[in-house]
Amino acid sequence: MSQHPTDVTRFFEDLDGGVLAERLGVILSHAASAATDNPKKKAKVTVDLEISNIGSGSQVGIAHKLAFKIPHAHGTQAEDHTTETVMYVNTGGEMTLEPKNQLDMIGHSHRQSTPQKEDDQ
Repeated sequence: MSQHPTDVTRFFEDLDGGVLAERLGVILSHAASAATDNPKKKAKVTVDLEISNIGSGSQVGIAHKLAFKIPHAHGTQAEDHTTETVMYVNTGGEMTLEPKNQLDMIGHSHRQSTPQKEDDQ
């Protein structure tokens, strides 16, 4: 087991720039509504994640597929959407959008702004 687990909430918010999490919320609500409107039928929502190494570094490609099947009175509606997001694998296996060891350039002496003079009016 990993020493540094991935923050699942942030992970899903980072996938596809936040679009996956937003889309999942809409689909879950739609599926729940359809299931209550058609009590003898079931809705199905699946999230499929496939993680693969990118080159020899500490990056992985995450293919994420969101699929759903929503019941209607006279049939079903089905759709799937697949995209991919690149993430960094940090020490202990934690996946993040940016590497944890990335230096913050803001605040370094070469980035400090010069004080601006106020004009007398």
